Amino acid sequence: MKMNREKLPFRKNCEGYFLDRDNKILARKTEFGVIVFPGGGVDEGENVEGAMIRETLEETGAVINNLKFLGNLKFVWGENWAQTKKQKERFKQFQGEDMYFFTGKIIGFKKSYLTEEDAWHKNKFMEIKEVIESIKSQLNNKSVANYRKAQFKFLNQIFTDVKNL
Repeated sequence: MKMNREKLPFRKNCEGYFLDRDNKILARKTEFGVIVFPGGGVDEGENVEGAMIRETLEETGAVINNLKFLGNLKFVWGENWAQTKKQKERFKQFQGEDMYFFTGKIIGFKKSYLTEEDAWHKNKFMEIKEVIESIKSQLNNKSVANYRKAQFKFLNQIFTDVKNL
């Protein structure tokens, strides 16, 4: 019997697009070829801004400032969304994301204390144009189309701002 996913709650989450002094973006490509950014779930009683700062520090060691809210998007995960064991567990608990997007500047790094799969140990930066092209190539992926469209919009906005400096 198939579970009625419409009754499941949305997972409150955050994602950030943070630039260094050379205007490279804090992002990495996973073994599945997907570009990921710092972010994660908002803990009970935590505000999204605090979660964004905490998740970025935990995962990458980056200390950020000038945190700016870009927007949010609620979206349902497609049937093929879950790739990892962790995602497959979340898929049973939530119907999708209530995602809050941010940008800001990196002012330094502290040692990341995570040793699990979420910690970024190397290859923390990418050229923003490469990131935009990768996201653009995934715009037709039905399971995450609205999410990729939001990412594409916000990253293009950031890239335009950087070019105009």
